[in-house]
Amino acid sequence: MTICTTPTCRREYDETNLEEVKHHTEPVFCAETSKRCNRCNGQPSCYLCGDSWCKCSGH
Repeated sequence: MTICTTPTCRREYDETNLEEVKHHTEPVFCAETSKRCNRCNGQPSCYLCGDSWCKCSGH
């Protein structure tokens, strides 16, 4: 198990599980320019932004 280094997460994840590794390490980039998306850009999906996790879905 590995501890996530994202300040808003800090949860343990299984480094052998590729989906978990992606969720905790792969940065999210979004073409949307809302404040929420701007705060999330470059952060992993586990980054807590306000009351939701960062994720970029089709806008």
